[in-house]
Amino acid sequence: MSEPTPAATTASPADKVSINLYTRNPAHAIPQSTYLIPADWRRFQLSELINKVLHTTSGESAESAAPTPFDFIIDGELLRTTLDNWVKSRKNGDFESVINVEYIQSLLPPKQLESFPQDDWVSAVSIQRPGYILMSSYLSHAKVIPMTQAGASATENASITMNLPSTLGATCCSWLSPATQNENILVGAGGVDRQAHIFRIPSPLDMSASSPPPQEIMTLHLHTGPISSITASRDYEHVLTSSWDGLLGLFSLPTPTKPLEESHDISADPKSYLPGQNSKKKRKLAGAAGGDSQLGGWRKQPDMVMRGHTARIGGAIWDKEDRNKVWSAAWDGSVRGWDADLGFNSVLKQGPSDKAALCIDQMTGSGTLATGHMDRTVCLWDTREATSLISLTMQTASPVPSLRAHPTSPYTLATGTYAGTLQIWDVRSPRQALFSVQRQQKEGKGERVLGVDWDGEVLVAGGEDGEVSVWSARGE
Repeated sequence: MSEPTPAATTASPADKVSINLYTRNPAHAIPQSTYLIPADWRRFQLSELINKVLHTTSGESAESAAPTPFDFIIDGELLRTTLDNWVKSRKNGDFESVINVEYIQSLLPPKQLESFPQDDWVSAVSIQRPGYILMSSYLSHAKVIPMTQAGASATENASITMNLPSTLGATCCSWLSPATQNENILVGAGGVDRQAHIFRIPSPLDMSASSPPPQEIMTLHLHTGPISSITASRDYEHVLTSSWDGLLGLFSLPTPTKPLEESHDISADPKSYLPGQNSKKKRKLAGAAGGDSQLGGWRKQPDMVMRGHTARIGGAIWDKEDRNKVWSAAWDGSVRGWDADLGFNSVLKQGPSDKAALCIDQMTGSGTLATGHMDRTVCLWDTREATSLISLTMQTASPVPSLRAHPTSPYTLATGTYAGTLQIWDVRSPRQALFSVQRQQKEGKGERVLGVDWDGEVLVAGGEDGEVSVWSARGE
């Protein structure tokens, strides 16, 4: 048994705690051993110990290298007090048993960099194209806002606005072209009008007044309820829509080898439109009629419809490992996996029927699904275990309408809640969030966060306060 010496302590010789230190990050692994630790040590002293052992193992002097700060997790809970207090409160003062302690690299708390006021609620945000924020608004439009890599500044006057052909509001948005493509970028937005709208932007790099305006090239018809999510396949050849009607729709996107077929699949029957939409005459395609380019696209039907959910779908995504699999989560409490080639429901994970799922994303590497729920929880689902249901539940203080997994880490994710709180979670410490920050509520505005996105360095959020906020938020 090893006994550390790097820190002075006031504990008596009897006040010692035996711990096993381990990590899942090979870069920070130390030799396995049981350490006899002074009971009054906190995170700082334990972090010093890890750094000393790492420097000793590597042959590097502690003075020549900057120390790496660490956090410590015991039984799924971050250590925020002394070991002595933890043992007394969690183990009834049992100092004889050996405690397993996992350590992870500490992260800096989120710091707000910038905010962009909008004229109405922000329903969704995306930063999947570096340097740009895509947002949708209940003012019934989608908008592209440029930002620096650090997210520190942007020019609102240089934004690109894409109006939906209704006044009912946009509910979701997504980039539908790869980030490497710089011309004729496709953007999707779903609306309360029960349709998904596909726009083409000539170039986001040219936002001058003289640049050609964006044009709606496709209007996707299937759903009888508001659109809850829209997302492109990994090869950007298809787009997936989900809706409150419980259906999933799969539509083809135009590609360089398969151009857009400039014809309508269905007639412009005004009975199929909700109040608040433009008339039949105004919905003629601009390219064919020479009118306003914002007034509608070629009306397209789905290539495939996926049925199975018995309630509104909160969200749907493409699997990050299997390009032919789709996942959806719904208000019926279920998470379903679908074969995107054949359209059948291949996986059903049924949670409690009253556990309404509002959103879904997938953790990198593990394949684990994360869902946010109306009952103020975040749930993890193990996709590699056919019989498992909910593998882990994390409690929040409010319903979770939006979440985003870290793009490279299998452990961290970001959430936004109806209480206006942004949180960074590490699934190794599920009992409490690593960080929680409260967005400042504006007078006369709601507090609910409706959309978040995270690229591992920058966190973007929008909601009822009519503001897009940008935060520095690094994840492991």
